[in-house]
Amino acid sequence: MRTVLSLVLAVLAGLLASLALLGARLDALVHTPGPLRQIAGPMSEDPGLRAALPGQVTSLVQENLPDQVPSFLQEGLMELVRGAADGLVRDDRFPGAWSQTLEQTRVDWVQRLEAVEAGADGPADATLHLQLAPLAGLGVDRMAESVGMFPGGEAAGRAVREGAEQALADLQGPATGDDAGASPLAVDLNIPDPAQVSGQRLAQVVSLLPQWPWLVGAALAAGLLALLTAPRGRRWGVLVAAGGTAVLAGAIGWWALGRLEVTGVSGLARLAAQSLTEGVREYALPDTVMLMAGGALVAVLGVLAGLFSRGRARRRR
Repeated sequence: MRTVLSLVLAVLAGLLASLALLGARLDALVHTPGPLRQIAGPMSEDPGLRAALPGQVTSLVQENLPDQVPSFLQEGLMELVRGAADGLVRDDRFPGAWSQTLEQTRVDWVQRLEAVEAGADGPADATLHLQLAPLAGLGVDRMAESVGMFPGGEAAGRAVREGAEQALADLQGPATGDDAGASPLAVDLNIPDPAQVSGQRLAQVVSLLPQWPWLVGAALAAGLLALLTAPRGRRWGVLVAAGGTAVLAGAIGWWALGRLEVTGVSGLARLAAQSLTEGVREYALPDTVMLMAGGALVAVLGVLAGLFSRGRARRRR
């Protein structure tokens, strides 16, 4: 009976340790800007995304420029917009604007999840919305700079910048409610797929992520109890069970990350969602490898301890 109880506690310790690692990494990804900055670099170099972004920014600026743009610029306005957008991804400021885009996307998502968890009115919208305001702002800067290069264009450039910035500011949609994500500056990536993941449950899980240190304590307590409960000479089995559980958890994580896919969107949204999914996969895969390697090491130590224990018992006989 003690052997069975110790093995159950060992499996629990391995499971809790795996969940603690998962919680710590997800908490950092969701609630701190660092991991997304790490992901932003490779995403900004994605060829498909770089090809699609200028057209999206062109449409945003073209469709939402205010009427107060000087009339003498109306005829050549579209050429300026296209030129500014076409060079967007080659601009030295693009990586910074893209990093801000992802950070605003993260903050917007967390705020909407908090509203869902609090039971705010409106749909339980828990999908990521790519916030294009920083990229549109860079496009406006480039357009104003292009106007300012002409003789006497400084005043016109200021007018374009101020008017366009005001228009883009007016387009910022509310974070919650029926209009969440309705702004043309927000592209719904359909991640996670609402048909598969409940917004309310996701919000509850995300709200619990900062509690991962308690899982560490629980894992240590379960492991210690397993060692104390195990009969003398059988404690090696605790290490094997805990390590094997961690290996299995890592393998499941590896498998799950490999099955991540983008559904329900097309165009820029699909390209951005695929690039973001790949970035998250590259961020998380090393953790699954570490979990499997660490679990395998603990299990091997347990096997060696078991062999050593049996060898000593035979010598005593």
